[in-house]
Amino acid sequence: MAQSSRTVRGLERGTNPWLALLAMMFGLFMALLDLSIVSIALPAIVEQLHTDLTVAGWVLDAYSLVFAVLLVTIGRLADLFGRKRIFMAGMAIFMLGSLLCGLAPSIGWLIGFRAFQAVGAAILNPVSLAILMAIFPREQRGAAVGLWGAAAGLSSALGPVLGGLIVQTLNWRWIFYVNLPFCLVGLALVWLWVPETREGRQAGQPVPLDWSGLLLLSVALFSLVLAVMQGNSWGWLSGATLALLGLALISLVIFVGVESRVREPVVNLRLFAIRSFLLSDVAMLLFGVAMQGAFVIAVFYFIELRGYGQLQAAYALLPLPLASLVLSLLMGAVGRHLPPLLVGLTGLLVVALGFALLALVGPSAGTLETGWRLALIGVGMGMCFQSFPTFALGEIPPPQLGVGSGILNTFRQVGFALGVAILIALFTSQLQQHLQEAQRASLQLVATDGQLPPAVRSRLVTALRQVPVGQGGQETQASGGPALDLRPLAQMAPPGPQREQLRGHLQALGERIGTTFREAVMQAFAATWWASAAFATLGFGLTLLAAFSHGGRSRQAMPDGDEAARVEMTAAP
Repeated sequence: MAQSSRTVRGLERGTNPWLALLAMMFGLFMALLDLSIVSIALPAIVEQLHTDLTVAGWVLDAYSLVFAVLLVTIGRLADLFGRKRIFMAGMAIFMLGSLLCGLAPSIGWLIGFRAFQAVGAAILNPVSLAILMAIFPREQRGAAVGLWGAAAGLSSALGPVLGGLIVQTLNWRWIFYVNLPFCLVGLALVWLWVPETREGRQAGQPVPLDWSGLLLLSVALFSLVLAVMQGNSWGWLSGATLALLGLALISLVIFVGVESRVREPVVNLRLFAIRSFLLSDVAMLLFGVAMQGAFVIAVFYFIELRGYGQLQAAYALLPLPLASLVLSLLMGAVGRHLPPLLVGLTGLLVVALGFALLALVGPSAGTLETGWRLALIGVGMGMCFQSFPTFALGEIPPPQLGVGSGILNTFRQVGFALGVAILIALFTSQLQQHLQEAQRASLQLVATDGQLPPAVRSRLVTALRQVPVGQGGQETQASGGPALDLRPLAQMAPPGPQREQLRGHLQALGERIGTTFREAVMQAFAATWWASAAFATLGFGLTLLAAFSHGGRSRQAMPDGDEAARVEMTAAP
């Protein structure tokens, strides 16, 4: 109850935690928005900065890489130097980075400025959650985290759509300029409404900083995330990938050894003795892997198999983030009456069910058929976003809330990176396998068709054997196999009724072959969605294990003495 009484004392000095949450939402929303808003602008960036899509992809990758690497480090710095102070610095960095991205004269400068912008984003996400957990009493945290999670849902919903509208009406530079007024307003409101919270220390006591731990953790996370992000492109057994993975492992082992010996570690390893925290971290990692079945594979499905444009695909995906937004708001209103563990378990099951149902759709499914399944996944996502932070951080000692929030967000971001790598690798291998099966089935169909003249049959067999179904043909074949209009082959028959009859037969045969290939592609998509369901189910199982640690025993793993003496909280000026 020490934290609750401390929060009350802050409120008596004029601090309103709900106004503080509103103030932080400005920066948090824009940082999360920039995770998704840029992707739809990549074609315009490629054209105007005279580059290619591979290089331009680093506009996304640089942001994601820096974001994932710095989350834990920033959380610890916020605990030591003051969370409000660090949060405001993050908003200033993010705002300056947005301005520089908009002014970037070349693709190289844009990538560099995006990495700088990501430093600010890496501050805003974990520090806002740590402040939230510190200033809200326990009975209000569920509602507060629900609103915090709603910001993630709303940014996911608006990012691609808003990005497409901005690119169409203005130009790609305005997807960065739009951040500036929101950050300015957010800075003013944070200064006015957000109280300062930090690890309490005696006046004049030096603030220790574990530089060796910071360096080792940064190297480990950078190497791991970069290897995961580039594994499919470089090859998982390539020298570069194996070297990065080896460096990550060595750095992590040394990091654990260093942190177990220093007096003031970056990460207090005893946090992982809190089973609810540890298993929630692992569950969030698996949740992150599963969700890329929607954020990446479903978008690919709409664009490649259904033939949607990028903006149309963004609209088709809207049921998912909108459902997540609604559920986050609903859980914020009623969530305090429900155990967060129960909400998290239910959310993971709903996510798994949604992906399983999505795997059952056909290649020509209507928007409504996919829409309600995506909405079901969004319902589960909203429940997870609302419950896991509350459950994971509820037993963390207040002086460690920043680093705890950073660890939780890092597990989720690594899960997102792993999800892209794993699911795309699975999709690629499944696509190759099913396309080869479709090719054999089509060759058999043509070979046994007695209505085809020998010359036409020979031409068709040659054409089908030339269809690229190996490792180099997946991109072109993901759209549903060869677009076969076989009617021109009827010209090989003599003029008259026989030619017209053959033309009709060739049209039907072409449709059957096309359907065979589209169903093969659909099977590859289905395999990735079944895998997403499996990851969500595994996360459910691990979260269920956390039930055995819930009930107060876990705090004994990390005694923290007089919390009120170790955490400082002051009202905003």
